[in-house]
Amino acid sequence: MSRDIALITGASSGIGKAFALHYAAAGFDLVLVGRDVEQLNSVREEVIAAGASCQICIADLSESDGIASVLELCPRPDVVVANAGVTIAGRAGTREWAQLEQMSYLLGVGVAQLLEGLVPAMTRRGSGDILIVSSIASLITMPNSAMYAASKSFVTAYGRSLAAETDRFGIRVCVLCPGYVHTNLHERAGLAHLEKQVPGWMWISSDTVVQAGMKGLQRKKIVVVPGRVYRSVRPFLNSRAAQRIWRQLTKRQ
Repeated sequence: MSRDIALITGASSGIGKAFALHYAAAGFDLVLVGRDVEQLNSVREEVIAAGASCQICIADLSESDGIASVLELCPRPDVVVANAGVTIAGRAGTREWAQLEQMSYLLGVGVAQLLEGLVPAMTRRGSGDILIVSSIASLITMPNSAMYAASKSFVTAYGRSLAAETDRFGIRVCVLCPGYVHTNLHERAGLAHLEKQVPGWMWISSDTVVQAGMKGLQRKKIVVVPGRVYRSVRPFLNSRAAQRIWRQLTKRQ
């Protein structure tokens, strides 16, 4: 009897790796997508040790050719975790447009392109789970990260509408909107100083994001904010007072 397949993008570290280990332990076979061959192979070894079979796909999902290669390799997964991501910070008009455009595609339209290619098979099968890793930036004002926040807002809105459209076909969609997560994302973006600058209580682990996603799917919650602190303050995050505090706590050098 064949095992269910989980397709995970951005699987070489952080949240993607945590999802890979979770689904391997849950008895799934995996298709892992990323750009770092060495790190992706390292994760592959870990999930194989956990008893899963695993294929890797080296692809740049900021380009349509990268999306096409994933769809060709894994056209009918049972679970999709759309997690590939990057962050770019800077005041409006200070970053190269080509760089911002690439980020915007990776975080927004590229996610939609991937899922538009995968949903038809789930619809015909009558089942499927989709986890979209968005960001708390899609729910609040983010000075110095306007394009990042806009891209994440796009994918959050897309996920909400997709959930409403596909629920009757047995497809569960959960959009995860985490705040600061202990990964190498900020270091790669030149924002390593945030690890010391942002208070410890504002950071959550990748495993916390995974657990929130599993609960979200089980409870059919479409938008989930992982972490007790973030969930508690979410209703107030766009107030003027909260914005002032947020800017001070997360001020970028």
